Amino acid sequence: MRWKLCGLVLLVWAGSAEAGPDDLPREVLLLAHFKQQMRQVLSQVPNYTCLETIQRSARGAHASAFTSLDTVLLEISNLENKELLAWPGAHRFEDGDLTSFASGGLMGSGVFASFAQDVFLGATTTIRYYGGEEIAGRALTRFDFRIPEVWSGFRLKANGASAKVGTMGSFWMDPDSMELVRLSIRADDIPPAVGIERTATVIDYARMRIGETDVLLPQDAKMLLMLISGEIRQNDIAFSHCHEYRTESSIRFDMPDTSEPVSAPPVRLVDLPAGLLVSVELETAIDSGTAHVGDLLRGHVINDVGLKGKAIIVPKGALVTGRIRGLERLRSPEPAFEVTIELAELEWENARAEFYGELLRNPMVAGAPRTPGTGVFHMKGTQFHIAAGFQMNWRTLEPNQRLRKSK
Repeated sequence: MRWKLCGLVLLVWAGSAEAGPDDLPREVLLLAHFKQQMRQVLSQVPNYTCLETIQRSARGAHASAFTSLDTVLLEISNLENKELLAWPGAHRFEDGDLTSFASGGLMGSGVFASFAQDVFLGATTTIRYYGGEEIAGRALTRFDFRIPEVWSGFRLKANGASAKVGTMGSFWMDPDSMELVRLSIRADDIPPAVGIERTATVIDYARMRIGETDVLLPQDAKMLLMLISGEIRQNDIAFSHCHEYRTESSIRFDMPDTSEPVSAPPVRLVDLPAGLLVSVELETAIDSGTAHVGDLLRGHVINDVGLKGKAIIVPKGALVTGRIRGLERLRSPEPAFEVTIELAELEWENARAEFYGELLRNPMVAGAPRTPGTGVFHMKGTQFHIAAGFQMNWRTLEPNQRLRKSK
């Protein structure tokens, strides 16, 4: 049977907590301060767009492993606390049915921005302190939450059936930095008529640099949906190549004794074709002792870039900006690091181009990255240092490439 599945946005979530007297239990004060900081963080999130890579897979009721279905690439935007989608390269975002973008598998919204906003800015969730837990070597504090169906905005759709359901879950925060690290959401009391036994979504957060601001955003997420038949659908989601919407305004005071100001020429947006060979020299060092996921990277283009026999598209010296996308410590078969980077933008002489490409192989480059449009370096040892001046070669890809299969 062919399923069309869709988990929609959770609209109403957690309540607020104001800081109380100092004699309140430590966990109550911790939650109050954390939610206060989250309100400040979320209120400062600018309008932005990112490339969302969704790797969809499925496992049969009696199968032991997942089978890849397809990979879907979408541009996702957060405008006025609402998520909008578009195909990469499209000129407008759409507020429509998720199944219009991809069918035959699991699709869901809310992971990019809405979940965190609803959990920490809403006023209807019961939150309970759980205790301390360790995730990826970090000592974190866990809280559990629940919202009944009557207040929930979480709606499930499967094979023509639809139901609003209650939700429950947990979040983990760093008690020292007051940073959200992980958010987990599950559907509660799903009606049998929908044909879904259970759902689970886990989102991992980190700060990334967008424009001039450090923004707390999802880095990766996993969505699972189990049907009553025993079949499981899974989405592995990654967010990359994020940009802040830029708007420019000017104020003019008409004065009779002043000349008319000369307007600066508008920035020209350049669409890079696939197949360009771009050689880049890093201006930012990457050191295992100081590097963090989300750190801004800068570099410049070493040579003029163009297609064979055609005019120059990107000139030598163009500024390259990107960020550290992943920093994973490996312990077997020998100590090593996997450093994932993305290059996001090129700028030169009143021109700007979004960059989407693949890192060409060299002795330091690992295999194919988990997130398309990024490159992975395999650095042996218990520490590493990539010096400023390091050179690497990238090849541009068509960001609208996507594999769409149906069962």
